[in-house]
Amino acid sequence: MHRTKNEKLKDDLIGEAVLLILKNNGPINFKALASKLRAMAMGESDPERQAALAAAVAEIEQRNAGSANNPAETRGNYSIDNMHHLMTKNSQPRADKKH
Repeated sequence: MHRTKNEKLKDDLIGEAVLLILKNNGPINFKALASKLRAMAMGESDPERQAALAAAVAEIEQRNAGSANNPAETRGNYSIDNMHHLMTKNSQPRADKKH
């Protein structure tokens, strides 16, 4: 898939914001991410990065609004029931299996 330079920059800045949140032991959620991106934009002097940060905030807010209307959307393609089944499976490990 071909992505533009601006799309790549936007994704890089989202990643940077997530790392900053993690470094500060903050919660990783849409609200915290949008807030961190806004704070980054306030201190940014490069117009290209400012535009990418604004686009990132808009994307995160759009996804947040969508997830509020459809909570299943935030889970993506994951099946919670299948995960629960895997984590609560009562099968015992085989004796000849060490790992």
